[in-house]
Amino acid sequence: MRLWEVLWTHHLSEHLHLYVCVAILKRYRKKIMGEQMDFDTLLKFINELSGQIDLDATLRDAEALCICAGENGAASIPPGTPPSLPIDSGLLLFPQQDDVL
Repeated sequence: MRLWEVLWTHHLSEHLHLYVCVAILKRYRKKIMGEQMDFDTLLKFINELSGQIDLDATLRDAEALCICAGENGAASIPPGTPPSLPIDSGLLLFPQQDDVL
C-alpha cells in the first residue's frame, strides 16, 4: 500500500514509477546479467520478487536516481508517457455552464 501512496503523490516526478523500476533492476543487475536472462526469464524473476523487495531502500534509490537525473532525466521521457498529467490546452474537459437554473 505504501508504494502506491508514494507513486500517486508524484513526489519529485510524475514518473517516479520509472525510477523505482530502474532502482529494482539496478539492485538485481548482477543476478540478471550473470544469468543472462532472456525476456521471459527476466519477467518471471521480477514477478517472483513480489513481497521480497526492500521497499525503503528501493524508494531511497529511486529518489536518488530521480534527483541525479534532474531535468535531463525528465527531458528524456517522451511526452504522454503514463501517468502523465493532462496537458493544459486551455480547454476545459467539462465546460462550465454559467446559466442559473
